[in-house]
Amino acid sequence: MINSYYKHIVRLFLIGLLAVTACKKPWDDHNQLNSQELGKNLLEAIKEKPELSKFAVYLAQTGYDKVLASSKTYTVWAPDNTALQALDASVPTDTAKLKAFVGNCIAPQVYFRSTVGQGLKIKTLNGKQIVFTTTAFEEASITSADRQVGNGVLHIVDKAILPKPNAAEFLKVYASGLSKQFAFLSKLEHSEIDTSKGVKMYTDPVTGKAVYQAGTTFPVQRNYYYQRVADLTREDSVCTYLVLNDAAFDQEKSKLKNYFKLDDALKADSLIQWSVVKDLTISGIKTPDQLVAGVTSLAGVKIQVAANAIVETRKLSNGIAYVVNKLDYQMLENKIPTIVIEGENPDSIRTPSAVVRKIKRDNTGALFTDILASGITSTADPMYHLRYKSIAYSTKYKVIWRAINDVYTSNVSMKVDFSDKRTYPRAADPLQFTSTGYKAVAPLINPTTGLVNPTAYNEVVLGEYTPDKYGTLYAFLVANTGASSSAPTALTLDYIKLVPVN
Repeated sequence: MINSYYKHIVRLFLIGLLAVTACKKPWDDHNQLNSQELGKNLLEAIKEKPELSKFAVYLAQTGYDKVLASSKTYTVWAPDNTALQALDASVPTDTAKLKAFVGNCIAPQVYFRSTVGQGLKIKTLNGKQIVFTTTAFEEASITSADRQVGNGVLHIVDKAILPKPNAAEFLKVYASGLSKQFAFLSKLEHSEIDTSKGVKMYTDPVTGKAVYQAGTTFPVQRNYYYQRVADLTREDSVCTYLVLNDAAFDQEKSKLKNYFKLDDALKADSLIQWSVVKDLTISGIKTPDQLVAGVTSLAGVKIQVAANAIVETRKLSNGIAYVVNKLDYQMLENKIPTIVIEGENPDSIRTPSAVVRKIKRDNTGALFTDILASGITSTADPMYHLRYKSIAYSTKYKVIWRAINDVYTSNVSMKVDFSDKRTYPRAADPLQFTSTGYKAVAPLINPTTGLVNPTAYNEVVLGEYTPDKYGTLYAFLVANTGASSSAPTALTLDYIKLVPVN
């Protein structure tokens, strides 16, 4: 019995020994393989692949061979020789183009196909953004993936992916013949002094401007469009950019010209062109179906592009561009917006009494802020007013106000005057103002019934007004202190609206 037990133990030991011996060589081979791969760099890994021989030549020609032989880590998406046969013939003979192409195939840090999930946008060595998924590198398919070596990882792809232009480059270089839009944007370029790294010494007491240590600031080229609407050169942003062909650009200018009437024709033309281009950038990548349904520009205007108006579509390194021959939008209250003048924000105040701003709640429960100057009784100078400054187009507006008389139990009488002049005229002033005329604002609480006036919070149409020119418009809220009146009056206002109408 005991002898049988020991025989069983020996048998189990021998079986285990055979199993360990059988597994030892493959495991050693595995360790030896990893050790050998990690001892190589990316350049060596590429050179030992016959199908990547042409890419290796391009690495040497551009100096990227030294980059991939360094100790820093990189990811390489190397096109094979077959893919490079389809490369544009002008690329290998142009040093700048070749370097941009090869740099587009290399990114700092390590990216494995098995860890990209739904896909990643990755910045390559040429500064462009590419999309890497589990199956593709941009439009190329991955034929071999995740070969890890000492300083990174190598993937092989079946297409040569040239760097895509960003929106600014597309308009400048690739959109040939679309000169008017580009010509205007070019005029918006200007020189500025970059003070971001400047060493401030003091503030000039006369000009109020900072004075910097010599040599710590320097001139840079900027573009007003990139500063105020969207920086089309940024590679880390994503946008949809609309490019108008010349006929469409002229058509847009024609649609807008009556809203920018000025004595200075050149200034008017610049304002019209700015109004055209400011609404051509949309955040994110939009499909043609979305353009048909309507999208909102970064400037807040909803525009539509019919499917048959799209002439060309081009993928960009920072989004997508559509060349179009027609735009659609609602002109009034969209392209030409309603002007809202908030009562609590006057540009200038001329009253004999203090001005009070209060947050209130209307009959619907909504909060609002208005302004009040009460106790205006002087008849010596009847020109008491609040002045508001805005920018108006040369079009007809419907004038509306909401004014709450919660200070008196009698009517408050006021009017709105419009002018392009800063100063409100006295009786002898020859300036002519377009006025909506005095309007009575009934008390919030009916003095007879003690109940809230049901129309007290309603908007009231005062009339219509058409500025002669585009530009600064001053609205004067004027108290009615008629020469024969000694009853106190007030200036009270929630807001004035100028709604463009046909």
